[in-house]
Amino acid sequence: MKRKIGTVVEDTLYNQVKVLAIQERLRISDVVQIALNDYVEKSKRKNPFGSGLCRFLAAPSFNLTDEQFCESLDLDPYEQ
Repeated sequence: MKRKIGTVVEDTLYNQVKVLAIQERLRISDVVQIALNDYVEKSKRKNPFGSGLCRFLAAPSFNLTDEQFCESLDLDPYEQ
């Protein structure tokens, strides 16, 4: 299913895109679709896990029980 969207762009950019689209025999909507898809794919390659929380949750576990994990948080790193 496709969704209709609307946006506002600078005239010069629109005219440049329109000329290129005509040269490549594409519609403006095709160009926008390609650009949005490229943006999403680039974002995935740049940061495949997303935020720091996602990276933390996706990291392999250390096979610690909840109790062991809580104990490790209570340790003073300067005492070791």
